[in-house]
Amino acid sequence: MKSNRLSLLIKGSALVLTVSLLPGCKFMDFFKKKEAEKTESTEAKAADEGLVLCSINGKAVIKKSDFDKRVTQMLQANPYFRGAGADMLPLNVKRKFLDRLVEEELFVLDADKQNIEREAEFQKNLKEMVDLVTRSLKIQFREKKIYDETKVAEEQAKKYFEEHKTQYVKVAGGTLTSGIKFDTDANASAFLAKAKASINDFEKLAKQTKSGKFREFGRVGQEPSNNPMGMEAVPAPIKEAVLALHNLPAVEKVKVGKEIWVVKASDKKDSVFFDFEEVKPQVEAMIKNNEFRSKLTSEIEKLKAEYKITVNEDFFKDVKQAAEAAAAEEPKAAGEEPKPEAEETSQAA
Repeated sequence: MKSNRLSLLIKGSALVLTVSLLPGCKFMDFFKKKEAEKTESTEAKAADEGLVLCSINGKAVIKKSDFDKRVTQMLQANPYFRGAGADMLPLNVKRKFLDRLVEEELFVLDADKQNIEREAEFQKNLKEMVDLVTRSLKIQFREKKIYDETKVAEEQAKKYFEEHKTQYVKVAGGTLTSGIKFDTDANASAFLAKAKASINDFEKLAKQTKSGKFREFGRVGQEPSNNPMGMEAVPAPIKEAVLALHNLPAVEKVKVGKEIWVVKASDKKDSVFFDFEEVKPQVEAMIKNNEFRSKLTSEIEKLKAEYKITVNEDFFKDVKQAAEAAAAEEPKAAGEEPKPEAEETSQAA
C-alpha cells in the first residue's frame, strides 16, 4: 500500500514538474498530446476487444471480448473468485481455457453441420431448458422488484447506527490485561503479595513462576471482542473484575470456576468508533436486506391467501403409518366400536 502511494506521489510530482517546464503554447501542446493519447488508448481498447483469438476455416469464432466474457462468467460461478476478471488469470491458464472454448466451437460447428437442432429430442430438451430458464428469471425479476422497491431513509439508517454503534469499532479500546492462573488459592495469594509489592514487574514475575500459567488477554473492553479463530475468550469474571478497577495499574485475585487467577490491569483506552458516513453504505445495505426478507415473507403470505392452494398430503405420509391409520379406522367405518384388549382376554378366559 505504501509503495503504491509512493509511486502515485512520484508520478504526480513528475507531472507537475513537466508542466512547469512547458512555457507558453508548449503548455497547450502538452495537453493536446495527452488528449490524443487518451483517444488512441480508447481506440486501442476497442481494437483489443475485437481482436480475433481463434478462427476456424477462415471464420472468426472467438474474439477477445467473447473470451473475456466467458472467463469472467466462469470465475463468477465460483464464490472464491467473485468479483475477479479475466485480466487476473495468468496467461498459461488463459491459454488452456481457450483450448476448451475451441473444442466447444468445433462441436457447435459440427452439430450445425449435422442439423442436430432439427432432431425431436433436441427440440424437446431445448423447450425444457427454455422453460426452466424462463421460470427462474420470472422468480428472480419478481424478487428483484420487491428488493428495488425497498427503500431505506437516511434517518432510519442513522437511528440504527446510533443504537448499534458499539458494533462498528474502528480501533478496539479497553484495559490492557494480563494474568496468571493457579490451581490453589494459597499459591495465588502468595503471588498476589509479590505482585502488589512490585506491580511494574508483574509480567516478569508471572513468567518466572512455575506454579502458575501466564496469559496475555490484550485489551478487555465492554464491546464484544473479535478474537481470531481458536483464541480463547476472556472469562467473564476476569472481564468484570478488570472493568471495575479504576486506579491503574492494579492487580486483583479473581476466581474462575475451580481456577484462581491473579490479573493485572494496565492502562485504559477508549474505543474509537466509525463515523456514520464511513459505514453508511454498509448500514443501509444491511437494513435493506433485512426489510427485503421481511417484505418477501409478507408477499408470500399474501399470495397464499390470494390463491387457492391444494396439497396432496397423502404423498408425503409414511406408507406403514398410513396403513396402520387406515386399519384403525376400519371398525369405525363398519359402525363397530373396537373392544379393549383386557375385555377380550377376560371373555376368552
